[in-house]
Amino acid sequence: MRIFLVILILLFSNYHHLSYAQEKTAITTEKASKKPSEKNATATDKKNTNKSTEKALKIPLPVNQHQQFKDDIKHFLKTENVTTLLNGSKDFITLIQEQTTSNAKGVAILLPNWQQSAVSSPALNYFRKTLPDLGWTTITVQSPEKPTNYPSKKIDPRAQADENKEVLATYQDNLSAVMNKVMEKAANYPGIFLLIAESSNAAILVNSYQQAESKQPDILVILSGHLLTEKDNQNFINSLANIDVPILDLYLGADNLYVQKIAPLSAIEAKKQLKVYYRQQKLDNFTSGNYPNEELLKAVKAWIKHLGW
Repeated sequence: MRIFLVILILLFSNYHHLSYAQEKTAITTEKASKKPSEKNATATDKKNTNKSTEKALKIPLPVNQHQQFKDDIKHFLKTENVTTLLNGSKDFITLIQEQTTSNAKGVAILLPNWQQSAVSSPALNYFRKTLPDLGWTTITVQSPEKPTNYPSKKIDPRAQADENKEVLATYQDNLSAVMNKVMEKAANYPGIFLLIAESSNAAILVNSYQQAESKQPDILVILSGHLLTEKDNQNFINSLANIDVPILDLYLGADNLYVQKIAPLSAIEAKKQLKVYYRQQKLDNFTSGNYPNEELLKAVKAWIKHLGW
């Protein structure tokens, strides 16, 4: 009997050990079978997370500054004052403010410097708000975008000069086309054409008048006219002295260094070329680059009166 009990106990122990071993093997096999899928799932989750992170961190390119100027003008200014004109397949913005008197004197075309909005120049803003009450319809022009590669950054001086010449020629063609369209628009209003232009755009327009690319106004007022290289400024000085349009050449006591350098040279060259209708005047200012409003208007009115208009 005892022997029978010992045999039963041994058999039961072996059976229990075998069952435990089989169960453990099954669990291990199940875990092993699950590991690849779990790894794949984890890798997939990481990829999805990385993709969503890349999308979240994607920063859009900045809006083109020239386009931003146009959008701001259309958004913030009165719709009736904003007029879009076409230059070939491209459009550009003008702001038209009709004169408010019974005696129309003419059209004052206001051209800011490149890199400026049509409404960011303090001097031209003053004219835009003041001249209509003096009998002038004003047309403020959003100028073409400044070329990004001017002045040239090439090392060789000849290569610099060639690139500057090419870039300015392209920009001048564009600006001339824009201003011709503006002159056509100005012809819808009575009176003479007064053009007030700033800085580099003024210099480029003078060069285009010398080359007969643009229709000339009756009176040209230049505010701190200059370009960004000595050679280009010399071309500007020569053109200034040789075009037929009457010119009021204004600059400031505290002005751009190029302007201060070429101002006396412009006066000398105009005198050498016997340019009768040329007046140069320096205006004193407290803030660098800003024209004193009353003195500016007084100088322009005096020049117009001197010409007999």
